[in-house]
Amino acid sequence: MSAALARPAALPEVPRDVAGVVRDELAPIVGAIDGGLYPDGVLRGLGAAGAYAHHTQGTPEGLIRAVEAMAAVGATCLSTAFCVWCQDALAWYLAHGDALARDRHLADIANGVRLGGTGLSNPMKAFAGIEPLALTGRRVPGGYRVRGRLPWVSNLGPDHPFASIFALDDGRRVMAVFAAGQEGVAIAANARFVALEGTGTYTVMVRDAFVPDDDVIAPDAAAFVPRIRNGFVLLQAGMGLGLARGVAALMRADGRGSRDGAALPLGAEGIDARAADLWTRFVHAAERHADPAAGAFRETLRLRLDISWLALEAAQAAMLQFGARGYLEGSEPFRRLREAQFVAIVTPSVKHITRELAGG
Repeated sequence: MSAALARPAALPEVPRDVAGVVRDELAPIVGAIDGGLYPDGVLRGLGAAGAYAHHTQGTPEGLIRAVEAMAAVGATCLSTAFCVWCQDALAWYLAHGDALARDRHLADIANGVRLGGTGLSNPMKAFAGIEPLALTGRRVPGGYRVRGRLPWVSNLGPDHPFASIFALDDGRRVMAVFAAGQEGVAIAANARFVALEGTGTYTVMVRDAFVPDDDVIAPDAAAFVPRIRNGFVLLQAGMGLGLARGVAALMRADGRGSRDGAALPLGAEGIDARAADLWTRFVHAAERHADPAAGAFRETLRLRLDISWLALEAAQAAMLQFGARGYLEGSEPFRRLREAQFVAIVTPSVKHITRELAGG
């Protein structure tokens, strides 16, 4: 049995440095983040604590440790955990991609010196046949010229890198690194969200931007994506499982509500038990993350779907336990409910996953 499979079923303790950043830097500003503050300093602190580097070697143990750290963040604030996932996803692509882009960008992403986004919401939907690729490109000397519009890319700010995929006229798809604010790449905040307003989420306009060959992660993205898609989705487990753990702790600390709501169908103990079962499934899935087969990805999607259901049901259970107290503006149960709904709609969303699973 591997070291990863020997871990206990329950969500384990996180490294002290990550826990310290969550306790001392993140927890005091959660309300401000929910109101729209981008937690730049917290994210850089998590990078210094090693949160984004665990999985860059591509081992199951590294993937597990990355999700442990993300879950610790998500137990307190899903907005910040989502930014952690964006950073982790970008590091994941770079770690598995071509050497030039990896050597140029990975170290700064893995240690949090630079913060960046994933940019694969549209491409993942395109590979599933849900929508066309939003970016198109043409070959030019030394690289590519790219244009198009990405409606939502998160964990962005001035000079933040992100990855995305563009289509060429010959049908090939190329994955590369862009940077917000480089010539031809502009970002704009065109909407206000009911949750996760503090995640640095922008619309990206790409207007004939030059992408040098040194920034190409994969010249054949169609072959590359099956190699990284399990990890891309499995990394999201830290968001939903962390939120569920945080909700259970919130419910457990509510002595009055726990007593009055003892007959409700889902309480803190039930949430923790389901989270532990899903953690065990995640650990086993992490062992097989490198399997590019469609069947393996379907199992990853089923796990991701079940984590989404737990996040939704856990947050709903907290609202039922708190009753009118949870329905007050600014209440913690209502914040967690809004966050849980995001777990279910971030790509791959519940709608996306159920469509893929129903398709055979």
